[in-house]
Amino acid sequence: MKKTLAVVALSLSLVAAPALAFSVNTSTLTPTLTYPDPAPQPVTKDQGGIAK
Repeated sequence: MKKTLAVVALSLSLVAAPALAFSVNTSTLTPTLTYPDPAPQPVTKDQGGIAK
């Protein structure tokens, strides 16, 4: 009985393989994450960036 069940399961998987190869693409269900660029630092005239 186990051999018969194994043969049936194997034959069904081989028959279903071409149909599964053309299955629905699920990669569009989860969008790719994008991160924004960091905001630029404000530039001031009086600050030279070196402590005096």
